[in-house]
Amino acid sequence: MTELRETVLGDPAQLPERSVGGRLFGALLLLVALGIGAAGVNMMLTAAGVQGVQGTLTVERCWKQDRSGKAFDEPRCSGTFRPDGGGEPVENAEYRGGGAADVAVGQQLDVHEDGATYKLSGGKGLAQGVMAVFGGLAFSALAVPFLATGIQPRWFGRGENRTRVLAMVTFGIKGTAAGRVRNTLLLVGLAGMLVSYFMYATMS
Repeated sequence: MTELRETVLGDPAQLPERSVGGRLFGALLLLVALGIGAAGVNMMLTAAGVQGVQGTLTVERCWKQDRSGKAFDEPRCSGTFRPDGGGEPVENAEYRGGGAADVAVGQQLDVHEDGATYKLSGGKGLAQGVMAVFGGLAFSALAVPFLATGIQPRWFGRGENRTRVLAMVTFGIKGTAAGRVRNTLLLVGLAGMLVSYFMYATMS
């Protein structure tokens, strides 16, 4: 079995020696993962009403953003936003976010300000934030092999298939403490994303 793995992936012993550059790249990936998680926590706090401007948006029209049929096409809605704490209503307030395809004209949405647009508050907004937190956790698993081995990404391609070299780096920490940490982060992150997505999809 070991010989077969080395034939397909290559021998991890042939990888370059550990370096500061590889670990710095791993640290960069970890920072990105923390950023994703922090954004998720911010979404959760805002959706829970702890921060941000909360209110109700009465839907007046919905449409699908035309981007020449690309995968980024998304439904959007707009209407009048009324802050919970009083104040002037905002006309033509645009709502972007999950569930816009199921929104009907005249429906009232619990939303919060998100820059120039508005996003869902309450349960669905919380579920989106939780999904982002677990997404950051899953992403952090990518950093572990680089932090553990110190392989520099710029070496990926010097006479080797990049996918194969990445597989070699991953294989190189199998059975180690770093490998177990990576597996735990990935499995917990993916499981959390799946559960939070199910919660989001089943909320009314």
